[in-house]
Amino acid sequence: MTDSSGTVIVGFDLGHGETALAKAYADKDAVPTVMDLGATGGGRQHVTMVAEHPTRGVLVGRAAMDNGATGLQLAFKSPELDREEVRRPTTLFVRKVAEDAVERDQDLKGTRPVRWFFGAPSGWDRELRGEYAALLRAAGLPRVDVVPESRAALLYARESGELEVDPGRLSGAVLVVDLGSSTTDFTAVVGRRTGPPLDTGLPLGAGLIDRTILEQQLDRNPQGAELREFLQEERSVRLVLELMCREVKETFFRTDRGKFAADPEATVGTVHPVRTRGGVLYFHIELTAGDMAAVLDAPQPTLGGRSWRQAYRDALDGAAAGLPGPPDAVLLTGGASRMHFVREQAREVFGADRVFLGTEPDVAIARGLALAGRMSIRAAGFRADIRGLLDSDRVGSLVADRLPRLAERLGEAVADGMTERHVIPAFRRWRAGRITTLDEMAAGISRSLHAELTDPGNTRLQEAIATWQNALRPDLEELTRPICRRRHLEPSVMALPTVRVSEGKLDVPVDAAAATEVLDNIASVVNVVVAGIVATTLFGAGTAIIAATGPFAVIVAFALVWAGLSEGKERALAKAKEANIPPMARKVGGEARMVAKLQREAGAQEAALARAFGEQFLEDGGQRLAQEITKGIAEDLEALADEAELLVR
Repeated sequence: MTDSSGTVIVGFDLGHGETALAKAYADKDAVPTVMDLGATGGGRQHVTMVAEHPTRGVLVGRAAMDNGATGLQLAFKSPELDREEVRRPTTLFVRKVAEDAVERDQDLKGTRPVRWFFGAPSGWDRELRGEYAALLRAAGLPRVDVVPESRAALLYARESGELEVDPGRLSGAVLVVDLGSSTTDFTAVVGRRTGPPLDTGLPLGAGLIDRTILEQQLDRNPQGAELREFLQEERSVRLVLELMCREVKETFFRTDRGKFAADPEATVGTVHPVRTRGGVLYFHIELTAGDMAAVLDAPQPTLGGRSWRQAYRDALDGAAAGLPGPPDAVLLTGGASRMHFVREQAREVFGADRVFLGTEPDVAIARGLALAGRMSIRAAGFRADIRGLLDSDRVGSLVADRLPRLAERLGEAVADGMTERHVIPAFRRWRAGRITTLDEMAAGISRSLHAELTDPGNTRLQEAIATWQNALRPDLEELTRPICRRRHLEPSVMALPTVRVSEGKLDVPVDAAAATEVLDNIASVVNVVVAGIVATTLFGAGTAIIAATGPFAVIVAFALVWAGLSEGKERALAKAKEANIPPMARKVGGEARMVAKLQREAGAQEAALARAFGEQFLEDGGQRLAQEITKGIAEDLEALADEAELLVR
């Protein structure tokens, strides 16, 4: 479904080091275009830097380095949103960049509605993303959404056509490696599901390389001592010099490596004047291939003494070990992915044919965020349809209609084979005088049945539940099929997974790396509720059912012969079950004859007992069971709808 309002979507990739914006339209299918930032920083990307000027107001990007500006802030993106040194620069920066974008772009200041989509690292949970969105709205953007950056990267890889990747790879297991200035995020995406971040626990950001270059260049600078003393007092100047180091680093990795191979002394560099109270100091940056190798291999205290290059390799190995198997594709994103050794090490770990890098990794997230926004808007109709289905009583009615069959299966799970396993052994104990009355025998059979059904090694109850649930799946799919067809989706995307019994428990075969935020699924809901109902039934009405129905009735009939029928059948029955029949009378007719009779009539008697138990299950907990199953199905369908949004075009 296209959005009739013609919403404009802006993907706002607010990075720790650099920022880029991309634009898409809800009613058009073109690949998002990167927005020209113009006065805010020049070109398609600029440094995440903000300052305030006494006459020019808020300045962002390189303009923030103006000598008249105060309070220069750089690299302020952080999950610590309650800190003022994070909140204020974020608010100032976002407001100014958005204002400049609106001023420069006619679509953003026209009659079209505008939605802003920001990215967040994979490690930010739903609650933190919500707090981040609230902060961004405080910056003056009323319609803000925050989505995981890994999802944006995957969408761009799939939709842009920039990467020559078989679509089948991107629908399988994908590892997204986002190399930023402050962190390197590893996120597994299996099928349509984003798993938890494979966190290295280390500040493995490319900014650490910049700071190492700065220290290296200060060490060899003739004015290094004076510069260090000045930088201790002026943090903002230090940040500017780190920026200079970053830009030279990027130039180094954009330069053809053949140049350095042919001339080991070849350099890239720049000179930046630093104005102090005592005059001007000059910060020189000159990098050879040997200098860069020394930087990448320098021990880093924050990385446990390892070099950046070694820590990155260790992180790759750790990510590989954290996956259930080799990924079908590894996507490298972020400006730092241009460093050639980053790709080479990834290919060594995962295989050269599995590692992919776009031609513009530094703007891939911005474009992916715009795609995520377009998809979200188009998926709104789909989600409304699913919500309408769940708000209706159709799922509940379906469950209620099928509930008697579940009760029937549960009754069969309880009664099937109980003659041999429980009734005959109990009869033999009663005949030998180890059980006093028939009521005691019925209660004992009830207890032994419950112990059997709750034994971890006994799966009859779970098998009954799984069989019933799997039979329900096609009926549920018929409810969602029209919605999927209306939204041009395969009906299978809304099909609940098959339930199986694994190690004595109900299980849904979903890879752990693809875990969703749904804590419970229908399998666990039914299992817990049924277990409670079975326990209540067996220890409540169950004893009476056993005493009056099924194979036990054969034994009661024998007792009635002893008690006589002169007092009426009901009274005689009660008397027989409560009586302590003399040992000699218990042995009338012989054990073998009674056991043979029990075995001969077991099938019919157990079927009658199963029906009685089924009716009792419905009476004891049918309404609660229907409500909980319906709730569990709703949660699972909501989770499937979240994933299916990735397929809405």
